[in-house]
Amino acid sequence: MRENKLPLKIHDHFPIPINIQMKEQIKWLIATGMIKPGEFLPPTNQLAEQLQLNRNTVNWVYNQLRDEGLVSLQKGKGTQLKEGVEVEELIDTRKPLLHFIQTLSQKATEQDLTLEEVIIPAFAYHQLFHLQPDHAKLRIQLIECKEHDHIFFKAEIERLTHAEVQIKLLEDLKDPVDNIEENIEDIDWIITSWSHQEEVKKRFAQANQKILTIAVAPQMPMLIDIARLKQGTKVAFIGAGKQGGRWMAQRVKDAGITQIESIPQGTDSLDQLFIAIEQADYVYAFPSIYERIKKLAPEKTNMFLLQLEKSSETLLRELVDQQTQRNS
Repeated sequence: MRENKLPLKIHDHFPIPINIQMKEQIKWLIATGMIKPGEFLPPTNQLAEQLQLNRNTVNWVYNQLRDEGLVSLQKGKGTQLKEGVEVEELIDTRKPLLHFIQTLSQKATEQDLTLEEVIIPAFAYHQLFHLQPDHAKLRIQLIECKEHDHIFFKAEIERLTHAEVQIKLLEDLKDPVDNIEENIEDIDWIITSWSHQEEVKKRFAQANQKILTIAVAPQMPMLIDIARLKQGTKVAFIGAGKQGGRWMAQRVKDAGITQIESIPQGTDSLDQLFIAIEQADYVYAFPSIYERIKKLAPEKTNMFLLQLEKSSETLLRELVDQQTQRNS
């Protein structure tokens, strides 16, 4: 683009998150050649001002584009479109979509229909009538400890694979009465987090079961917010158990954020939970317990935003590809 300005259009009331609207529009600008490899995207503050958005939203979009291999973030230089396989794949993938979308848009206009009137019912129809039959679905056993946000893991696995996902907590597996191995043949994959991979592999060593490990990380815009807190600010990190709180605090420390005073805590001890919230200037809670903690301290509480690491998303998508090939 000759001018370092993106012709993006954001609709606040459209039922697609603003950050997704931005990301997909930028990918179309790349796919249609309006942004070429080597060119720089606008600085985050400039684009945020142009669109009347929070700068963290733009940071999230740029970080997502980086994770997808489309751009590089260079300190002091900016965000630059890369030249490589990922960009070529994006262009190849979007080419057949372009004609289809243009035709759909034209027919909607002819019928006096808005985009929202077409997209939302079409998505609902697809959910109802074009899902894979039950026998073709992947069957996944998620094994995680109760201290961490296993609900987030389950939701992400379902989003990326459309699989039937059952949760089994590690604490339950320690009960000798529980014999998950009896039903192991009905499961396509066992999935667990990096924190528990050795324990799970040992548990199922004799079952010859396929085990996949995935990893989760904090979202960058949230880390940026925490990094801006003043020296000595007390921040409580609340997980389902104290181990989850420690994990959150450690991820923040790993990001180089050391000026705050971390208070890791869980919901398993109410007395300690209330003390931690009382002492803290800010509170961050796992998504699965966010609403519960917010009721205790609405003015302090923020959601500890999570995302699957890019490599984990790739692994899960590959499971779907393998399943599709087996069913074809």
